[in-house]
Amino acid sequence: MPLEGKEIVPRILRDMNEGVLVLDTRGVILYLNEKGRELLGKAENPEGEKYSLALMAGQADEVNDAFHQFVLDAVYDKESAHRGEAAYKAAGRDTRHFSLTSSFLFGEEPGERAGVVVVFSDITELVRVNRQRKEASTVFAVLMICVCVYLFLWSLLRYLNIEPPGWVMNLLIEAISVLMFVIILKTTSFSIRDIGLRVTDARKTFVPSISITAAGTAALVLCKLVLLRVAPGFFPEGAPFWDWSVGTAADVFYPATVVLQEFLARGVMQENLNRVFTGKYATALSIVVSSLVFGVLHIHYGLPFMLGATALLGALGFMYHRQGNIWGLCIIHYVLGEAATFLRYII
Repeated sequence: MPLEGKEIVPRILRDMNEGVLVLDTRGVILYLNEKGRELLGKAENPEGEKYSLALMAGQADEVNDAFHQFVLDAVYDKESAHRGEAAYKAAGRDTRHFSLTSSFLFGEEPGERAGVVVVFSDITELVRVNRQRKEASTVFAVLMICVCVYLFLWSLLRYLNIEPPGWVMNLLIEAISVLMFVIILKTTSFSIRDIGLRVTDARKTFVPSISITAAGTAALVLCKLVLLRVAPGFFPEGAPFWDWSVGTAADVFYPATVVLQEFLARGVMQENLNRVFTGKYATALSIVVSSLVFGVLHIHYGLPFMLGATALLGALGFMYHRQGNIWGLCIIHYVLGEAATFLRYII
């Protein structure tokens, strides 16, 4: 059955993918289409109600003020259409972002005032993507600056023939990483809640970590046995197989250092890089890049240790993705780091 002319406009308004709100000059809602009711969280049709009572009453916060202002703008500036964006939070729902156009309606007679029409659409996802893109550029810039600052300082010390102990360079890494973390917290929506600190499944977290720790320690011992036979000059001459004498005061604080490093490498760097990258391989890229960055930051230990640290960090990054917290990683990091020290791989 063909539609009559008078049925076409109501059908168009009803089926539009945008919300349409029409008020009369007294602020009474004349029309709110189905899409508009959905976007504004109105289960019942508010037609015939005052706008202030239907959409403004009971709102204690100021989230929706910009949305209401668009309605008022059409009233106070009748000659222009007003376009922009505004946030809106319906009761019991998350905040959405709308693209809006509001304008004053005139009647058929010259100067006759009819009311206000507001057309709005949901652009929440677009706003989220744009914010994520902006934050991603900030995170990447902060990351690159921190890495470059460290490398410049390391190069300067070498140029001045200064060889600080490894623990001093580690403190420098951690200081730069903490600074990076603070900047990211202040300039993006990233928060402590985004970092894996909560253990939801102890068995899933600690059983694999203990198994990997035992296997990794055994592998280090086996590698040293092989190197002593094929390349005995790799280790200091006369040093015992397991040398407790190389321990320093830094080993006392090493557990806290490990937690801080994993917190920064996984919770801060890997999580943020996972926001930077998009697409199918975003997780893999975040693991690879964060591992390479922290590997490069260990350049003062030499190429073999840097490569080993990168490989270990890559494995830990994969485990972090699977487990969702840093605590099992801390066990692996601590035990293998101490084993490498007392086996004299890095001293």
